[in-house]
Amino acid sequence: MTRFFPRLFIFGFIFSIAATPAFSQPENYCHDQKAAGEWEALVKGNPDDLVLQRLHALRLGICEKIEAGSLTFNQGMQIFEQEREKAVQKRFEVDRQKKRLLVQ
Repeated sequence: MTRFFPRLFIFGFIFSIAATPAFSQPENYCHDQKAAGEWEALVKGNPDDLVLQRLHALRLGICEKIEAGSLTFNQGMQIFEQEREKAVQKRFEVDRQKKRLLVQ
């Protein structure tokens, strides 16, 4: 259970950073120094979590492409959201399988 809580926290954090209400203008997290610091702390605190590392690298690359003008903000947000959802679903499935093995 102790190993499960940090994973839950990490994905709760990822949900909270990426989630925005549908009726409001999405915030550009590329310019948000607080969000950047939170991501840095998260990846430094979880250096072996390759899913988290991949999402962080994707975020950095998307922000670079937005700044360079080769992606719009909406395109970048859509790409990140799709990958974040895949990662969360995969993580939950892996955790569910581990729980099943523990119960058996």
